[in-house]
Amino acid sequence: MTEPSTKEALRHDRGPNKWLDAAIKTLIEEGVDAVRVERLATRMGFSRGSFYHHYQDREALLKAVLEHYLQINHQNLVEMLPVLKGTPQDKLWTLWTATASQEFRDYDWAIRMWGIHDPHVAEVLKKIDVKRMEVMIGLFMEMGFNEDEANIRAALAYHGSLGDRAFFGPFPPMAKRLEWRHIALDILTHRP
Repeated sequence: MTEPSTKEALRHDRGPNKWLDAAIKTLIEEGVDAVRVERLATRMGFSRGSFYHHYQDREALLKAVLEHYLQINHQNLVEMLPVLKGTPQDKLWTLWTATASQEFRDYDWAIRMWGIHDPHVAEVLKKIDVKRMEVMIGLFMEMGFNEDEANIRAALAYHGSLGDRAFFGPFPPMAKRLEWRHIALDILTHRP
């Protein structure tokens, strides 16, 4: 008996993670309206019926996408906080670089675009943004800035890191994005 090829093995793996991965990829590339069971099934070469072995309906799949996003966000912020070492600047740099990858930024952007039209997703994003800002404000206060200064600096840092995704055109490579973030951090943490 011969072993199935990798392609055949992947084709037969129709588990929930395959559907979730396809939904996330479609969300990032085409938006939430394109995340449809039939479309995903066609894209993956699966039957629609295999979808219903793992998810009750499209809403259950979208809920899984949002839960996955929350888990990734949690790993990039909450789980990192207790283990961060160094100065407040070092900690801020570590948090910034954790969210600088193109993959994470595209995912975050797609979720934010979804949140424009979905109040539940918007509420989830609001909680994430509040938590991220609290962490950044705390780090700026550890650097010796008063609460107003820390709020402004954290807002500039956070909005800047989110806003650069909104510009059209080629997105700079990771090395350039990290260089810019390093310069921004130097500017934001410098006392006049």
